[in-house]
Amino acid sequence: GAILWQAEVSWQGAEFWLFGFAVDVNPSDGVPFLDVIHVLQEVQVQVEAVRCLHGV
Repeated sequence: GAILWQAEVSWQGAEFWLFGFAVDVNPSDGVPFLDVIHVLQEVQVQVEAVRCLHGV
């Protein structure tokens, strides 16, 4: 549930849906996917902050 929720609020919803699907289908390989999602979310926050600073 949490993974799909992350997908809905993500700026790259399609990719997060794919990650969520992969995690659900293959739980044994889920940890790397979750790590990638976390990193992408951190990057998203930084990018939005930079855009605000530069008025983009």
